[in-house]
Amino acid sequence: MLTKKTHMKTLVTIVVGAFVLTGCSSTLTVGPEANKASYFGADASTQGASVTVPLVKASLKATSSESKKKK
Repeated sequence: MLTKKTHMKTLVTIVVGAFVLTGCSSTLTVGPEANKASYFGADASTQGASVTVPLVKASLKATSSESKKKK
């Protein structure tokens, strides 16, 4: 049986892997600006993922990929 910690690690790995394979943009904010909204937090969705801890905020957002057709 999977523990809650193992389940979260698996979920985070799958989400990050999906963003890497499909394309993503990332941002990292360090310092007091990172904690304007909150000191601790985590969020993951199909649009992106973010983690906030004291003085650090990291986020990933999915980018739209455009394929150009040759004429």
